[in-house]
Amino acid sequence: MSGGIARGRLAEERKAWRKNHPHGWRPAITVKQILVGIQDLLDQPNPADPAQTDGYHLFIQEPIEYKKRVRQQARQYPSLV
Repeated sequence: MSGGIARGRLAEERKAWRKNHPHGWRPAITVKQILVGIQDLLDQPNPADPAQTDGYHLFIQEPIEYKKRVRQQARQYPSLV
């Protein structure tokens, strides 16, 4: 498909979207809410649904060591902001 045809189809889709959604697209949640959610997950992981089994076992069996490693990782990979 040529670039002109693709752009034309995208333009048609945008027009249809605007017609059906007159106020335009709006996110259901904000970036701040996403970041706070991530922070909450890091502060209080859900042990009923672990994403990483090693971290889960450490969190459950040795919470002091878990916190120590989290702090170590934070120092090793500081924020770029």
